[in-house]
Amino acid sequence: MHRQLQENLGLATDLLLHAQIGSVSQDDRYTILRTAQAPEYFSGNMLVLAGPPAEDDRQRLEDDFARLIGGPPAMVHRSFAWPETGGTLGDFDSYVRHGYEAMICSVLVAERNAVRSVEINDAVEVRLFESERDWDDWLRMSLADMPDPDSETSRRCVAFQRSAYRGLIERHWGNWWGAFIDGEMVGSLGLFFFGRIGVFQSIVTREDQRNKRVCRTLLTEVVKRAAGARDRLVVVADETYHAIRLYEALGFERQARIGSLCQVAAQR
Repeated sequence: MHRQLQENLGLATDLLLHAQIGSVSQDDRYTILRTAQAPEYFSGNMLVLAGPPAEDDRQRLEDDFARLIGGPPAMVHRSFAWPETGGTLGDFDSYVRHGYEAMICSVLVAERNAVRSVEINDAVEVRLFESERDWDDWLRMSLADMPDPDSETSRRCVAFQRSAYRGLIERHWGNWWGAFIDGEMVGSLGLFFFGRIGVFQSIVTREDQRNKRVCRTLLTEVVKRAAGARDRLVVVADETYHAIRLYEALGFERQARIGSLCQVAAQR
């Protein structure tokens, strides 16, 4: 693994997690993520670069993606990520003009015992997933959070994620937690462990329950019950998304950044 990736806890733990559900390999330029059984899983079929791409890298990147990951009809996307240092979304306007979506995420880290208490929603019950219904509710909520929830591509992607996460849980890598009000799921998250590091995955709040302290209640309770003995906790969040302020209020601090580009050629 390149040194830049090792120092970025968001990318480093993503690669460790993906190695359990797909494959991770390297050549002289890229870290290569493949999930052959789920070509529609965009973040699992990706090239990770050592640093941000230049404007004139686009054709080479696209050619390398086709060679190393695949192309149509099996692959309907191209996806790239890298440890970002000081860039902005405007640096990738030339890619956006060619149909790419650019994103920069913050990697937030809380050191052991640094998570602070915040005001919670007392109506929220937090518990582990315990039934098939929990996972069915998770699937519906996660699908609703996708950019195109009605597409077959989105359905297959979320179905694969459910299967992959359940497999990780069965192998004791972590657990999935839900937030419930009157027995109905209103939020959920995964928490997986790599040694002394805990990594949050797919933190979702049901749309009609946002801004009601559901997410902060869920995070607070999960940290208290399952993550308190870990040296560090990691969460990755889109820099344009309001949830970053919540994570910082809980005691998470920005440790690094991840840049990404994704182009979807067509929906099937």
